[in-house]
Amino acid sequence: MTEQESWCEMLRTTNVSTLRTDLSSFLSDLEDGPVLILSHSTPKAVLIDPELFDSLVEKVELLEDLVDGRRVLADYQADPAGFVDAEEVFDRLGY
Repeated sequence: MTEQESWCEMLRTTNVSTLRTDLSSFLSDLEDGPVLILSHSTPKAVLIDPELFDSLVEKVELLEDLVDGRRVLADYQADPAGFVDAEEVFDRLGY
């Protein structure tokens, strides 16, 4: 079983035709969790609550920041001479 198949089993599912005829019901039930939308038995989209979407975007952004920070730290540890101390930057800017 692939990772995608695994998480697909945990979601409520519907097909495009059923979604089209009962969209308001699916929208009102989003608080119960995401809905996987299938087309010809193939996952095509996931319908999620806007608050959950915002939360996921924030988490992805945080993870990207952590990865960027670790990359810069590794670069600094490999060659500290290639970086300027923060105090020097502030002095140059007149702060």
